[in-house]
Amino acid sequence: MDIFCCEVKPYECLNMKRVQFWLRIMKEHSLFMKLGFACSDVELIRQAEEFYNVFENLEKQSCKIKCDEEFMNFVCRIMVAVKNIFSFKRHVLHLIIECEIGGYNYPLLIDHISREAMYFLKLLQKIQDGEMESPVDSIVSDNVFWLRHMADHARFIAGLLDPSERGFVEQANAFAVQFEQLQLQARDLDSMLWQFRPNNDLIRFEMDATKATIQIRDFKKAARDLISCCKVVSLIPPLLADHVLREAEYFLEVLEQIKDEIHNIDEPIIRCDY
Repeated sequence: MDIFCCEVKPYECLNMKRVQFWLRIMKEHSLFMKLGFACSDVELIRQAEEFYNVFENLEKQSCKIKCDEEFMNFVCRIMVAVKNIFSFKRHVLHLIIECEIGGYNYPLLIDHISREAMYFLKLLQKIQDGEMESPVDSIVSDNVFWLRHMADHARFIAGLLDPSERGFVEQANAFAVQFEQLQLQARDLDSMLWQFRPNNDLIRFEMDATKATIQIRDFKKAARDLISCCKVVSLIPPLLADHVLREAEYFLEVLEQIKDEIHNIDEPIIRCDY
C-alpha cells in the first residue's frame, strides 16, 4: 500500500536515535527546498528557513530528553511540526505542477520529500497507538515505500549528473530500473499476502531487496566521496549526496530488523471490517 493510504502503518519502531535521524532529514529538506526556489519567491524562501530553524531546534531539544514522559510530550511537539511541513511541501508541489512558481525543485522531488514527512508522521503516530494488527502488511508497505525512494534517488542522481559522466549516469539509470521492478514485486506481495503470514516468497524478496540496497548504498557512498573531492562533474551538492546515502543506510537497518523478526510473526486473525 502507498504511504498516503490511511490503513498503512510502518513496521519499524522509533527510538530516540531514529527520531533524531528524521529530524535531521526534515531540516535538510527545508534547506534543499529553499535552494531550489526562484529568488523572487521570497515568502516561500522565508517559510523554508523557518522550517529549517524549527527542526534544528527540535534536534537540539532531543538531546535533553531524559525520561519516557518527556519523550512522549516531545513526540507530540514533533508531530505538529511534521504536519506543518507536510502541508507546506504539498502546497509547494501544487504551485509547481500548476506552473504558478518556477525555480529548480523537481515536482517529483517535492512529492518524494512529502512522502517522507508522511512516513515520519506515521512512525510518530505508531508510538502513540501501539502495535500493528497485521505485521506482514506493514512489512510489505515499508518495502514499497523505501524501494520507491531508492528508485527516486537513482533518477535524481542521473538527472543531476553532468551528461559527460556517462558511466555514472548509466549506473544510476540501471539502479532506477532495478528498484522500480522491486517496488512492483513488493506491490504484488502486498495484495497476495494481505492479512496473511510471511511465506518463503517474502523471505526471498527481502534478501533480494537487501542485496540491491547494499549495492546502491555502495554506489551512493562512492558518488558522495567523489563529489566531496570534486572528482565528478555534477550539480549534486555534497550534503545531498550524503543525505541520500544516509537514507540507504537507514533502509538497510529496517531490512535487518525485518530479517531478524520475520520468523517470529504469528499467524494473524483475518478480520473483515466493511
